[in-house]
Amino acid sequence: MNLSEKLKTFLSNESVRNKKEHIKTRFYPSVSDIVGGTTVTTPFGEHLLVEKTYPGSHIHGNIQLDLVCNISGEIIKLIAKSSAYESFDFARAVFIDTETTGLAGGSGTLAFLIGVGFFQGNDFKILQYFISDYDKETAALYSLSKLLEKFNGIVTFNGKSYDIPLLEARYMLSRMESPFKKPFHLDLLASARRLYKERLESVSLSSLETNLLCFKRDGDIPGFEIPSVYFRFLKDNNPHPLKPIFYHNRMDILSMVTLTNSMACAFKEHLDSTTCVNQDYYCLGRVFEDMGMIEQSIKCYEKALHVMEVKDKSYTQLSLLYKRLGQWQEAERLWTAMVKSNIRPVFALVELAKYYEHKLKDYDRAAEATQKALEKVYTRNALVGYTLKEEIFELKKRLERIKCKQNKHETSIIKNHGYPQQRAFINLDQ
Repeated sequence: MNLSEKLKTFLSNESVRNKKEHIKTRFYPSVSDIVGGTTVTTPFGEHLLVEKTYPGSHIHGNIQLDLVCNISGEIIKLIAKSSAYESFDFARAVFIDTETTGLAGGSGTLAFLIGVGFFQGNDFKILQYFISDYDKETAALYSLSKLLEKFNGIVTFNGKSYDIPLLEARYMLSRMESPFKKPFHLDLLASARRLYKERLESVSLSSLETNLLCFKRDGDIPGFEIPSVYFRFLKDNNPHPLKPIFYHNRMDILSMVTLTNSMACAFKEHLDSTTCVNQDYYCLGRVFEDMGMIEQSIKCYEKALHVMEVKDKSYTQLSLLYKRLGQWQEAERLWTAMVKSNIRPVFALVELAKYYEHKLKDYDRAAEATQKALEKVYTRNALVGYTLKEEIFELKKRLERIKCKQNKHETSIIKNHGYPQQRAFINLDQ
């Protein structure tokens, strides 16, 4: 068989294969038959829209959906850690989540499924804009833009870094104006990190569902498999594997709703052991402190002092808070306790030295605290096998300055009274 005959045979076989594949895909049902939904016609063409409605009383995990609408502005601003969010209204906000062709982002990444959840009357509605092929994208973006005109707030999970920038890029490529220029964008990932980073190894949405919402998905698909499933659909037009993706997208949106309420309960009932667990007290204290709610912050820090995992951080943060407030006796109490309990003793001794030197003008106690800090550093360095020269230099410099002040103070006493004042040393180890 010469080359010409081989080529004819190959082309003939390829034609047969293509016909078989065409026959095979021809009998697949449409996407709408599998996931439900309707075809929407726009000035830019058609796209598929899937709609799912949940009653406000629907329980997702262990939380009712419509409870999020009762969150006050005072609590919302704590979740967002911004006073501007005090006027945020969940009745005028949308929860957005996307499923994409990859995590790399950029102009080559397509958000082929855009899920949008919002409250409508007593119900919570989820609309899913599906792009069955690249030429359907502009139509879906147009419909999404029209919907978002009714709302002034956005809620996402990692949306500030991923979902919204990606969608804005797609709007730009389609030469359409971005609909995401809203007054509010609440990114729950940032809030989750602030609240749960000390307790949970991961603050992914799946981890939060397991640890906070008591929710377990049934019939879901791992997120990393979603791009390959969509690309396979583009090749064989088989819609059956797409069904778990639509479910995955809806569950992400429902979890965002109930996660918001879970965070709100933590702030609202921050001293209730049913809503806060151990390390959470420290995280809540940090947020309250940053928002200027000092009384609540101190209460949370005080509870966190007894939690082993965050004891060091809690003692440090609370002592510095008392220092900023000018409550020096409370700060001194904590620093002294830190030295006795060997909780960051060098830090505590240095802070005590500063307090004695600059506030009490008690140079003897300041020198004693600095000397003990220097001894602690030498002991620590001998144990770990390395030396922090800058730390030792700063402590020696501080000790030298304090001794200089001691001498000047004694000289002044002798000049005025004719005799030196007897030094009174206090044992910080007792």
